[in-house]
Amino acid sequence: MLSSLRVSAVVLAVLVAGCYSGIGADETAPISGSTDGGGGGTEIGESGGASDGGSGGSMSGAQTDPGTTTDDDGTTSPAATTGGGPATDTTPTTGSDVTTGPEPGTGTTNDPSAGTTDPGTTSTSTTGEPANPDVPDGVPYCEPAKAWDPAWKQLEEDVLVLVNQRRAEGANCGAEGTFGPAGPLTMDPALRCAARMHSKDMNDRAFFDHTNPDGEPPWDRMGKAGYGNYSNAGENIAGGSPDAAGTMDQWMNSAGHCANIMNPDFEHIGVGYYPGGEWGHLWTQVFGAK
Repeated sequence: MLSSLRVSAVVLAVLVAGCYSGIGADETAPISGSTDGGGGGTEIGESGGASDGGSGGSMSGAQTDPGTTTDDDGTTSPAATTGGGPATDTTPTTGSDVTTGPEPGTGTTNDPSAGTTDPGTTSTSTTGEPANPDVPDGVPYCEPAKAWDPAWKQLEEDVLVLVNQRRAEGANCGAEGTFGPAGPLTMDPALRCAARMHSKDMNDRAFFDHTNPDGEPPWDRMGKAGYGNYSNAGENIAGGSPDAAGTMDQWMNSAGHCANIMNPDFEHIGVGYYPGGEWGHLWTQVFGAK
């Protein structure tokens, strides 16, 4: 259903989103588009330049060297990253474009060399039921992700609820095909750390991409947060929407992002929300399976 590695981009005038899954990322260029305050139409840039009314993108695949990408014919080539401006990425079935300009881009990736630290501890709610875990203790990389506003945490929890609702229902992800019902994802503390740190970093350093200004891709952040020895990984990013429902609509209306959310091989998720940046609200989803 998905090639080993695919990414494409969507540009929104106000709302932006991006995704990245698999083992690296092909580059794609965002194209201009517009939305209204009620979530109007957006243009999605595929490798062939086609557009539709959705947003987002993703890649998926088995683990390989994060420095290479795997094509459908089994050959490998150097992995590229995505980038761009107020945009969302999806992975085209073939080919790639290069992102340009200050607008955001996205992608997903796998890497067997990520860290091996245990995800951390969980907490319990006042009712005695296990609560979704926060970020790990004793991991220096995750220390800044602990000082999180309760309202931001709630938005992250809201995304998890919506993700699992969509997975339980199944979904038509457009060019990525139709996905049947899949099991729920659990919030992993290490992935939550990676997601929060990326959303915060995109605000602090004014960029929108899966690869940060230091050249660090998603799998490196996952390893630093303590999520290692995994078989699959992915990432979605978005900007512009102030709430979980609007952000999920962006992702689900993009074939690639939708495929990341619906991927039955994923078991864990981390969600990170951070207010600020050019787009006002920054969101990251990080997916994994062991």
